[in-house]
Amino acid sequence: MIDKKHVGKRIGACRRDLKLSQTALARVLGVTPQAVSKWERGTALPDPELLLSLSHLFHRSVNALLEDPDPLTDMGIAGEIRGGVRILTGERDLSEFDSFARAVRQEKAVVRNWERAALPGHPLAEGGGFISRRGGLILEIGAGPGGGFLPHVLRENPDASVVVTDLVPGVLEEWKRFLDARLGSPNLWYAACDFTALPFPDGAFDTVADGGGIANAIGDAQTALREAYRVLKPGGVLVTYGVFVSSETAASLPPDALAVLRERYPEAFRDLYGETVLAGFRRIESDVREGRDTGRDDSGFAALCRELGVNVPRTAFVRTCFKS
Repeated sequence: MIDKKHVGKRIGACRRDLKLSQTALARVLGVTPQAVSKWERGTALPDPELLLSLSHLFHRSVNALLEDPDPLTDMGIAGEIRGGVRILTGERDLSEFDSFARAVRQEKAVVRNWERAALPGHPLAEGGGFISRRGGLILEIGAGPGGGFLPHVLRENPDASVVVTDLVPGVLEEWKRFLDARLGSPNLWYAACDFTALPFPDGAFDTVADGGGIANAIGDAQTALREAYRVLKPGGVLVTYGVFVSSETAASLPPDALAVLRERYPEAFRDLYGETVLAGFRRIESDVREGRDTGRDDSGFAALCRELGVNVPRTAFVRTCFKS
């Protein structure tokens, strides 16, 4: 079944790629600007002759204009689809996350984080713009209720092609409901999977976006980085964000508090640069900046810091890692 709204989105995206106004496109095709507007709003479809003209102009087949793409099917990936989310978690029991998914829905966390992403100075905004401008097929891993780089990518380019993943299907269902209503994009797909064992083939993506998931993959960060490297095309890029406690900051903490923090949250003290090199990335560009201190954070690590009576400043980074 042809989705007229999705066809309209594709026509609009192709027109913008050519830097044509609706009036200019109408002039090329010999129709009125109102006709083009109706196509892009999804209230009408071009007739067959005009579809052929659009196909030639946009260098896309008529089928590509009319039919919704499905890169996961093209990759040969099957799996139950529930709430618009492809479930690729195997036999793993995810019931332990049910209460978390309910809280995300009840607290409208996805809406709140989408709006928060628009605030000036967001640490992921610049990286999201870079990812968006690269184009191609993007994999967002461990999106969570914050969405990682996803909100920033879509604010820069609502037509971006993104496979959004998280371990918890309910979180992805919330993103799908919200983004379907907000953008109605035909270029977003959702898959529940573990980013330390990605179900995608080698060399499937142009960019992997990680808004903090890898840094929080307790004990599995090295595996996650190797998986990100594997699914990237040659010349592809991993853009990853993380925060860590620097060695200088750690040395300044009371020894007893430091011992407890290291035991409970060893990952908080790793910057993952060495692990990124070992994963196969040879060209790595790091943008290191001052991060949020634990007095302004609601994470488990920050809660433990408050319990121990310490306020710990952290270093933040956005790394752009190129696969040769």
